[in-house]
Amino acid sequence: MRNTGLLAFIFLLLQATAGSVQSRDVDEHSLFNEFLNKDEIIVLITDSGLGGIAVCADIENRFRSEHPFKSVKIIYCNALPESDYGYNNMKTTEEKVRVFSAALDGMTKWYSPDIILIACNTLSVLYDQTDYFFKAKIPVISIVDLGVEMMTDALKKDPTSSIIIFGTETTIEARSHLSLLLKNGITENRIVTQACPDLAGEIQSDASSDAVATMIEFYSDDAVKIISATAGTVYAGLCCTHFGYASEHFLRAVNGASKRKTIVIDPTRSMSGVLFPVQSKKRFASTTVSVNVVSRAAITQQETRSIGTLIMGQSVVTANSLQNYTLKKDLFEFQRK
Repeated sequence: MRNTGLLAFIFLLLQATAGSVQSRDVDEHSLFNEFLNKDEIIVLITDSGLGGIAVCADIENRFRSEHPFKSVKIIYCNALPESDYGYNNMKTTEEKVRVFSAALDGMTKWYSPDIILIACNTLSVLYDQTDYFFKAKIPVISIVDLGVEMMTDALKKDPTSSIIIFGTETTIEARSHLSLLLKNGITENRIVTQACPDLAGEIQSDASSDAVATMIEFYSDDAVKIISATAGTVYAGLCCTHFGYASEHFLRAVNGASKRKTIVIDPTRSMSGVLFPVQSKKRFASTTVSVNVVSRAAITQQETRSIGTLIMGQSVVTANSLQNYTLKKDLFEFQRK
């Protein structure tokens, strides 16, 4: 399998700098190469909730087996400002951008990361509008670009196929996935976008609940109605890291509603590929790895138990870190307006 993560990183650089290079006096390739040559690193992963903890678990597991660095500290930072006030509750894009930029400032101040992975589609579509974007001195990787690359490859290999892009309201309203697919030559009649209000929160509470299954069936039914009658395979693009925890529900729901071959595209667990280029494998005999989960917003026991159970088989260390997360109210500045 080719190193899709690294290719996605290059794709991100082209997209991120295309309209803003005059405002960013930074050589992104040099930053990334400098990062890869370090012996000891701090990796910061962020999401607007706990969906991206799957990326954290995957990375922790791979570091222990591939040894690209001598020592790794992984910090998972929940960018949610308050438990009852997430980015999809905010009324304007300006507020979302301001809050996320403040979150990145705070995370950088407290943890001095060598690289940031935005394991969240909602936050990724906001990133290049933040103040942080224009002053970042470290590589910042977006999951959107990885997802778009995977979707583009699948759709080009199968010209009769269509794709449903499932995401949060913020992700779908931003139209980033749609715009990039169109730019990559995928025609609009092959693309359906479907917002899934409140689904991420329900999955975070209990991915196996009847409520989650019912919501996915409802959103899938709505989306399938728009698919072209001549479409062949239907791809379900899970453009929210939470949705990967319910991928089987999506597969069954889209297949059942469309009566067509259905394939799920979930970039969440592929994101870690950025950190593991072939040339870095086994640079060291072993890698010391630690994981810390930090949140400004309180996380309920139900949430830590639900998500922790899902990732336990992949990374016991990450699951335990989630269970014993650090509540840090000063992680970043926030005032609700």
